Formats: sequence, structure tokens, C-alpha cells
Amino acid sequence: MEGTNSSIDNRPSIKVFYDCDHLSVSDFTNILLGIEEEGIPFDVHEEHSSDVLDLAYRASLESRLGVGVGISKEGVVLQYEKLDKAAPLFRIKLYQLDLFRSIGANAARLVKKMPFKPLD
Repeated sequence: MEGTNSSIDNRPSIKVFYDCDHLSVSDFTNILLGIEEEGIPFDVHEEHSSDVLDLAYRASLESRLGVGVGISKEGVVLQYEKLDKAAPLFRIKLYQLDLFRSIGANAARLVKKMPFKPLD
């Protein structure tokens, strides 16, 4: 996988913030694969927070592309910087593993201004 932890923090990329106190990167690899399959770079950051809405919102603000993904035991959230913190684009439960690749692809498709993959 190409873009996990990069020292080039200011490059245009989707930021993925996750709760490192309860999860590891191996718990959400398929999200990263979904982003990578769409050809958009990403950076993964460890955070000590389980508030998934806050993780996603801060990730979107730190992303030069304006797109962030937050992952915690509360679930997975895809956020766009212009949206309200409490109203993200997508939110799924952590046990919905079958949707992980699609939510990653949708993060990249938001950047590319393409139609989203269905999450049903």
C-alpha cells in the first residue's frame, strides 16, 4: 500500500485519523485499499480519541483536499471540510466490514467529483 504514514504531511492527500488506543491499521486496511484503488494518496495518523465525528472532522480540516476519514470503536465516518461536524457524508458501524472498501473509494471519489458507490 502506497500512502500510509508519510513524512510529507502537507501533500494533497486524504487524511485518515484513527483511535490508536483501540484499533490498529490492520483493522481497517480495506478502507485504505478503497482509496488507493481510486488513485488518490492518503496519510494515516494515530490519534488518542474515540470520538469518531471529531476524528473525521479534524482529518478533513487538515487535508489539503478537504476530505477526511475518522475511525474508532464508534464506527467509520467520511467527512468533507465544508460540512457541519455533526452531519458527515457517510457514517457506518465498525462491524460493517463489507462496506469498508466502498467508503474508502467514496472518499477518493469525493476528491475526483465522481458518483459515490452505494453503501447498502
